[in-house]
Amino acid sequence: MSVPVVSTAYTTALVKGEKGQRDMQRIPIDTGAFFTILPSEILFEIGAYPENLKARLELERGDSLEAWVYSVVVAAQGREDVTLAVTFEGAQPVLGAKFLEDLGLDVDSESGLLEPSRHHGFAFNYEP
Repeated sequence: MSVPVVSTAYTTALVKGEKGQRDMQRIPIDTGAFFTILPSEILFEIGAYPENLKARLELERGDSLEAWVYSVVVAAQGREDVTLAVTFEGAQPVLGAKFLEDLGLDVDSESGLLEPSRHHGFAFNYEP
């Protein structure tokens, strides 16, 4: 029996910074992208925290580019945490794998819906 696999998942997310927040409707999730990608206009509008770092991104078509890195707070599916977002000329909103890990979420491959990958707030198992 063949199970269809969802290639693109979407969610609603709230992106927050020091100056405000932006409600993002139907934002795509790309598990192949490490960082969340947001246009610079959104990052500046919400007051995202600049990390004063650049990341080199390898693009699907084979070339690469440098992107500025920012810290943002993202809320989705009843969870909220800090994650890293990058921006570059022509950037379109995409939630990446780091967002999923930071919030403890996975994309269900059959339904395309977000589901918890761990208990809320549980980031690691520490035993002294």
